[in-house]
Amino acid sequence: MSVRATSVADAAKFGNASVTITCSSDNTIAPSAASVALGQTQSFAATFCLVPGATITWDVNGTVGGSATLGTIGTTSTNMALYTAPADLPSPDPVTIHATGSLATGGTGIASATVTVTSNVSVSVSPASATVSVGQRKSFAANAANTTNTAVSWTVNGVPNGNTIVGQVCLTGSNPCVAPAAPVSGSVDILAPAAVPAANPVTLVATSRADASKSGNAIAAIAGPVGPLSVEISPPYAFVARSTGMLSMRQFFASVAVTSNQSVTWGVQSGVAGQGCQGAACGSVDANGLYTAPTAAPSPNAISIVATSQADPTKSATGTIALTSGPLIDVILPSSVLAGTVISFPLTVQGMNFVAGSGSNASVILLNGTARGTSCPAATSCSTALNPADVQTARALTVQVQNPGAPGALSNPVPFVIAPFVVTEDVIALSAGQAAATGKDIVVVEPTTAASSAAINVDFIGLLTGGNNCGVQGSPLSVSRPSTGTATVSICVHGNGLDPTFTYAFTGPGGGDIGITASSVTGVFPNTIELDLQIASTTLPGVRTLLITTLNHDRAAATGMLKVK
Repeated sequence: MSVRATSVADAAKFGNASVTITCSSDNTIAPSAASVALGQTQSFAATFCLVPGATITWDVNGTVGGSATLGTIGTTSTNMALYTAPADLPSPDPVTIHATGSLATGGTGIASATVTVTSNVSVSVSPASATVSVGQRKSFAANAANTTNTAVSWTVNGVPNGNTIVGQVCLTGSNPCVAPAAPVSGSVDILAPAAVPAANPVTLVATSRADASKSGNAIAAIAGPVGPLSVEISPPYAFVARSTGMLSMRQFFASVAVTSNQSVTWGVQSGVAGQGCQGAACGSVDANGLYTAPTAAPSPNAISIVATSQADPTKSATGTIALTSGPLIDVILPSSVLAGTVISFPLTVQGMNFVAGSGSNASVILLNGTARGTSCPAATSCSTALNPADVQTARALTVQVQNPGAPGALSNPVPFVIAPFVVTEDVIALSAGQAAATGKDIVVVEPTTAASSAAINVDFIGLLTGGNNCGVQGSPLSVSRPSTGTATVSICVHGNGLDPTFTYAFTGPGGGDIGITASSVTGVFPNTIELDLQIASTTLPGVRTLLITTLNHDRAAATGMLKVK
């Protein structure tokens, strides 16, 4: 049905003319129903026969403009508005959007639409499972995806934030344990109870604040006491700024194994017996492990924080603190070496507040208290040379940096480990019948770039002909087995730092089934060596890796270098 309305007021504006407004009598919103995901938007259009100049008012569940909990709506044009769903599912859901306007036909027009707020939130907890000893802590992290509100609430065996029987949920870093007062994002600590609970393992559930129907869980097995009582301190090593007008603090934690009594007595002292700070000059620590730094760094720059078990005062743990206002060592490269090296190599010390340069006006590295020839290219790095005589015996040396002065300020002491030279190798043999090997310990050595004598690598490999003509073939270089007996194949290897005195070997299906003799070779390529390979008819086919071991027992591997056919 159409309505024809004539406005007298408008007729007066146009003299004897009259204005006729023709429009539908229906007041509607399109779409009349919609589903909108959390935080997403939806446009709505209202159809009204409005009084000229009138505007449309939009509301959500009667609240003009909506709200953060219901979703907001705002005008984008004369008859259109944009609805933005809230970050959390509203209650009630769905919500109702109203559009209200003054009609040309008289009265007020109202139209409505229904919005169902949907969620594709997912929650996961990591680690998915863990073992926590009685009285100990373990961090768990919740990841709430597909939502801007990543906060979650935690339960332990259905108990909000847990309790002392099943385990407690603690804010990260709180000591003693402080439970979250509201849903939180990220990680929390789980403090295991003093005794193994009857229901073990316990279930941790993280429930999304945005959508309470979505949650993730993890399993925590509470382990009973095993072995002798021991104390552990965390962090074991820390850099702390000195206190100025504002106190500089650092929180430490202690855990005591195999006892329900987790109480410890905290104390501070010099990190080097007979030297450094005393009393208040070492700083202070309260009954909860909160350390407050002094106003100046001691010399040596080492402070010990000690946690002593109240259950057994003979058991304690020590953490080391260095103040960032004094010279301090952060890293030494390398941090260890095998005993019996035969080539000198550099020792690099990295840290801060050193004095750059060399000689009496610069910092010097001390090895077991003895000054070494030192070069400090920057205030953050110093280097010296270690000789074979320094590292012949397995032991630990003390490395420090001393700044110039009378006396010069000393850094924190750091151990340099000389490990015994023990070569142990094992082979993990797998087959179709035994596709897995268990009980194998694999040691991964952290590489270091400090010792330049160990910076060895292979650039290319090729066949050697005519005495010193080195070809450049692509890897892997193919060699053929003789039909009977043994054949010698001469190859050239080019790289960095290679030396014929090093040990060269090819790995592969047959292990050491390729004999190798290394020698020098001269030619167009410097840094090239000759390897004479003894290939037998029994040498197994396959692709081999070239292993190079220096006189200091450093090892490099060049993969896919040789293929035996």
